[in-house]
Amino acid sequence: MNLSVKRRQCNPANGFAQCTLRLGRQAAICLAFFVGVLHAQQPTLARVATGNSAGPQAQRSSNPEDLTPLFREDAATRWLAGHRVRAYGWVDGGYSETTSGSGLLNVAPEPTRFGDEFLLNGAWGIVERPTDPHHLSWGFRTDFYGGSDAALLRPMNSFGPQGKHMGTDFRQLYLSVHVPGKRPWDLQLGRQNMPLGYETLMAPYRPIYSQTYFWINFQVTATSAVATWHPTPSLDLLGGTVIGYNTIFSMRGRAPDYVTRVTYRPRNSTATTLLGSVFTGPKPASIATGHTDSWQTVLDVELRRRWSQRVQQTFQYDSSWATKDKANGGQTSPTYGVSTLAVVNLDKQLDLNARGEWFDDPHGVHTGTAGEFGEATLGLGYRPTRWLTFRPEIRGDFAGQRSFGPQGAAHHDRNQATAAIDMIFKFSAIR
Repeated sequence: MNLSVKRRQCNPANGFAQCTLRLGRQAAICLAFFVGVLHAQQPTLARVATGNSAGPQAQRSSNPEDLTPLFREDAATRWLAGHRVRAYGWVDGGYSETTSGSGLLNVAPEPTRFGDEFLLNGAWGIVERPTDPHHLSWGFRTDFYGGSDAALLRPMNSFGPQGKHMGTDFRQLYLSVHVPGKRPWDLQLGRQNMPLGYETLMAPYRPIYSQTYFWINFQVTATSAVATWHPTPSLDLLGGTVIGYNTIFSMRGRAPDYVTRVTYRPRNSTATTLLGSVFTGPKPASIATGHTDSWQTVLDVELRRRWSQRVQQTFQYDSSWATKDKANGGQTSPTYGVSTLAVVNLDKQLDLNARGEWFDDPHGVHTGTAGEFGEATLGLGYRPTRWLTFRPEIRGDFAGQRSFGPQGAAHHDRNQATAAIDMIFKFSAIR
């Protein structure tokens, strides 16, 4: 669903800085309006969200699975809770305005890829049974969602609406097993998120509304069998077989793909985590139209560091190689990228988030446009209640070539400024 907004075009030729400031003022006005309304309603919202007062409750997790359930406790909900079954979800919608034009954008700051439109990004419903970490146990998880994100990431053999603004998908659908012991291990079998990068499609679990170029080009959910071994408290080793990107129990490509990840916490640290992932095979990620590949390899290396109780930061390096690319004379087409994301907890309701990234796709194998790209994003995460989050942001995108603008436009720009804000309404049904 979308609501287009007609407005006077902000032309970067008249001054990129002026356009950016104009968009920033508009985003600030929107945020101030929403904050004012919420503070006016705060006593009522606090009672609904916590059933008591906003003080001690506001310090608890605001993840949807940890919220007070909507349904009253009865025999059925007690039985489900006793068997570790829980149900929760959220609705995420937002608006973005950009200097480069309206409509579907080229090389866009996804998932906010429609300029000057309100979008229903996703309405999610999750039912899961987590495994018991202390006993031999089994579990499952199913994530069903619909909205603009599902249209963007529409999988192979998709169902439901087929437009650019609306789609439906089972984002995850898998069974899991936990085997305890001195060196426990876990197994997940089915459609699931692949362990690449620090960002996620699931809105409540990422700090910034828009995503990195790495996420745009390499995010993957796929049908796979993945096992994780925990040989020590400091080390996790993951390995799995995948039947191609964005698959629902159907092979994509001539052979399976393979994924590995090493997670290391030095001396069992709770402040520092090192991660390294390799995803390789015929079809681990999509490539741009006109390009072909015999084999792809994606490398992701991360350092996640909590500097203090209020400050945490992630550093990420990533590369990819697509061999025998016919659009590159049968040679290997690489990409390279680095990024960092910092989150500062200003108080229990407000975070300041900042991100910077450089991404190089010299042959356009993934972006479709050969060249270098960069972005800098500054945003807030405001939680007036446990069940509601606002994420306004100002983002600047920069390229060494003319890449930004509406798809099909005769003229594209080297720079693009975007002001965006989204709202996440979270709920728990059974816990």
